[in-house]
Amino acid sequence: MPRNWTRIVMKGKAQVIPAVCPNCLGPADLKIRYGYKGLEGWVTRTTYYQTFTYCGTCRPQAASGATLRRWGYVGVVLGFIATIAASVALSDVLRDPVTGVCTSLMANLAIAGGAVVGLGVAVLTYLAARYLKRRRHPLQPSQAVWGQAAFYTGSGRWGLDAGTSVYVAAQPQWIAALAHANPEQVDEATYQGLTGTARPSAMPERPFGPA
Repeated sequence: MPRNWTRIVMKGKAQVIPAVCPNCLGPADLKIRYGYKGLEGWVTRTTYYQTFTYCGTCRPQAASGATLRRWGYVGVVLGFIATIAASVALSDVLRDPVTGVCTSLMANLAIAGGAVVGLGVAVLTYLAARYLKRRRHPLQPSQAVWGQAAFYTGSGRWGLDAGTSVYVAAQPQWIAALAHANPEQVDEATYQGLTGTARPSAMPERPFGPA
């Protein structure tokens, strides 16, 4: 995701997700659950899931974007197969026609060439899937980004601060709505900076208990 997305650290592990579309900021009533797997997630083999609420226009696009990562995995598998096939084919081409022997240099060249072909297949598979998805669900003028516009990215400080929850969003107004829906989970300065108003003294009751 772009570096200019707005980030907030919530004090707690249970949040009320506002009924505001994180992409176009319109009223939202359609829920979709998807995960985030950043660098930390690849290291710890963890995907962080959360259910967000989108409007009827943005939800199909968000759902399509949520499945794009699967095509990345498909591309890796196809790329691996293409690497093996291309390496074998190149080794046959580079084999000495008289002795029928493939020297170590030729074998290394065949493997390198196969790796280049495999990488190309993996990248092209992902790019083709992304192109088709974006063509089917094009970006609308009211939308900030294509696909998912908000993510739950786990705990703060690379997962070391277990009592916190980190959210990022393309629209800072959605982060402000999240803080407004959970005022007890942000400090006064953060709340005022996001919403432009003082944090309420009376905190809302939670159906799921204390955060």
